Amino acid sequence: MFINFFSLSQLMTGSIYLLGQKIDEALRSKRAKYALYPTICVGNFQAGGTGKTPATLWIAKQLKALGYSPIILIRGYKGVVSQSTIVDSKDADIYGDETILHAQYFPTIVGKNRQESARLAETIQGDKKVLVMDDGLQHYELLKDFSIVCQKRLRFEADSMLPIGRLRQIPHTNIDAILSQINEAGYQKVESWKGIPEYTFARETVLRSGSKEQGLVVCGVANPDDCLHQIQKAGEFIGDEMKFRDHHRYSAADLTRIEDASKKYDYRVHCTAKDAVKLVPLIVTIQSPLILSVWDVEIQPVSNVHPLLAAVVAKIEEVVKNRPQKQS
Repeated sequence: MFINFFSLSQLMTGSIYLLGQKIDEALRSKRAKYALYPTICVGNFQAGGTGKTPATLWIAKQLKALGYSPIILIRGYKGVVSQSTIVDSKDADIYGDETILHAQYFPTIVGKNRQESARLAETIQGDKKVLVMDDGLQHYELLKDFSIVCQKRLRFEADSMLPIGRLRQIPHTNIDAILSQINEAGYQKVESWKGIPEYTFARETVLRSGSKEQGLVVCGVANPDDCLHQIQKAGEFIGDEMKFRDHHRYSAADLTRIEDASKKYDYRVHCTAKDAVKLVPLIVTIQSPLILSVWDVEIQPVSNVHPLLAAVVAKIEEVVKNRPQKQS
C-alpha cells in the first residue's frame, strides 16, 4: 500500500513538473527571437550526466578548426551572475564551475537571459562568429538554428519524467541531431529516433595535469560513482574516495576533510577539472599542502560525424546569408 501511494505521489509530482514546464514554454515562446549570429544549441531532454559540457566544447573546437569564432553562452548554474556578463576571471563562485571550464578555451558569456547574452556577443571581436549554447534547449526566448541533444546510456525515449525518471522535457522532434554515449559493451548501431540523425561518442577520461600516483579521489559531479571509477581506471590505481554533490561549493572545512583523508597519500588528490576550478583558488588562499592531479572528460566520435559537421556548417552559412536581410 505504501509503495502504491509513493508511486502515485511521484506520478503526480511528475505531472505537476510537466505542466509547469509547458506553461513556461508557452509564455516564453511568445517573446522568442533569433540572435544576429548563427546559434548552435547543445542540450538534453534528461537531467544530469548526459555530457553536454564536453559535447559543447567538442562542437566549438570543430567550428574553430573550420575557421569560425565560437562564443559560448551558458546560464552559469550555481553562479551568482544574473545579468549577462563576459567572463573575465576564474572565479567559479561568481560564474559557475562549467562556465570557467569553457572560458579556458573560448570567449564565454554567462547569464540567465540568453537573448541578452546574444546581444552582448556583438561586442566581442572576431570574424565569422557563431554562438554555441551549453544547455539551452529549455530556454525558449532565444531561438536556435541547430539543436543537438545529448543522451545517457539509458535512451531518452525509454526514460520517464522527473522525479520517477530523469526526463526534464517530453522528447520532441524539433531537433537536428542526437549524440549518444557508447555503452559498456561497446559500439552498437541503433535505429535513429524518428529519423533524426544519431551519432555515437565514447567518453575518454584524460589527465590534464599532475601525476597518476595513487591518491585520494574527490568528485562532485552528476554521476560521482562512474566518475570515481573512470579516474581510477584511467590512472590504473585504487584509492580512497570522497563524493560531493554536483556543482558543490568547496569550503575550508571541506578542504580540511580532504587533507585528513589524503595525508596517507602525502596529500595527493585526484579530481575532475570541474572540481579543480573551485579547489585550486581555495588551496592557494589557505596555503593547503594538497597536490592535485586534474582529470577531464573528452568525447571521441565512434561513428562517422562528417555528416553532422557538414549539416552544422550548412546551417551556419544559410543563416549568415539570410539573417541580416530578414532583420533589416
